[in-house]
Amino acid sequence: MDMDIDTAHSLNHLSVNLYWLCFVAYSTYWGIGFTRLKLRFPILAGMIVLHIATITLRGISIEYFPLTNKFESFNGFAIATFIILLINISTESPVYRMSLFAVGYGFFAAAAYFPKGLSYAPPLMLTIWYILHVPLSFFCYALWVSAMAAAVARYFTRDGKKTYDQLIDSGFQYGLVIFSVSMIFGGLWGYVAWGAYFLWDAKVVWSVIIWFFYATCLHLDYWQEAKRYKPSMAIVGFFILMMTYVGTSFLIGSSHSFR
Repeated sequence: MDMDIDTAHSLNHLSVNLYWLCFVAYSTYWGIGFTRLKLRFPILAGMIVLHIATITLRGISIEYFPLTNKFESFNGFAIATFIILLINISTESPVYRMSLFAVGYGFFAAAAYFPKGLSYAPPLMLTIWYILHVPLSFFCYALWVSAMAAAVARYFTRDGKKTYDQLIDSGFQYGLVIFSVSMIFGGLWGYVAWGAYFLWDAKVVWSVIIWFFYATCLHLDYWQEAKRYKPSMAIVGFFILMMTYVGTSFLIGSSHSFR
């Protein structure tokens, strides 16, 4: 590596300290509620900027894209979720905002249980296709979590259900588009890393399952009697998502598992 090891450790130490500062900030945000609309956006935006700084410092310290282990993976998924929340922060329902924030906060907090030392990328990650594949996957996951949060909010709301239906639809649509692009990059990464575009691997198989699931959700629009099941499908999809993202690493095991 070009960077002096002591400098790398110092930068990583600063990154970890900023992580804990973010942890306090997010916890306070959760504890005091989501404040008034005028403050909601700038407060969350400021925390996201600080969060991105922690990830950036981590990347500088290892001189590569900081998605090499479970700590960085959970951290990356959390920031994607918070960014989607920031985009939809004007949504009136506190149930929607709290449900989406809770998922991001849960993964951000869970990251604390994993080692935070320097973790350099193995050779199979050293390709542009990996860098394109994983972050896109996290953002499509966050969009599907948004659809789940909107579905939960819809069940607690009598009025304004059209807003939540739109959030569900946008989560389905944009999530599937982004995931489809991510799968193309993932196939190219697989060819570079393992010599095959497709493997009978738990992560790959569940990725195909979740793609077909959300493709089915989109096609419910063409079946009038089935459209009313879209909120339920959004919630079911969240559990399939957790199996695809977390279950294949912790319960089944996969060649795609972060260390």
